[in-house]
Amino acid sequence: MVRVEVRLFANLRETAGTEVLFLEFTKPPTVSDVIVELVARVPKLRRFLLTKGRFNERYKVLVGAEIVFPENFSKVLNEGRLAILPPVSGG
Repeated sequence: MVRVEVRLFANLRETAGTEVLFLEFTKPPTVSDVIVELVARVPKLRRFLLTKGRFNERYKVLVGAEIVFPENFSKVLNEGRLAILPPVSGG
């Protein structure tokens, strides 16, 4: 089993009711696998993370210190941590 720690921030943390979720997979998952499992585990996150069945690109996915863009969600996780950051507004 492969265990992945998913860190959530701001509205995602509030919606999920926790800052950290642990997901288990039978083999090293892709970023996409993690997002699909996350939404399956916490269906309320769907309204933030998915738009018309696609990942909402306003949110950022980090694996380590690297941002992973949706076109690279087929990337297999070599480490057991992933973070999803909400949109940031500036002024």
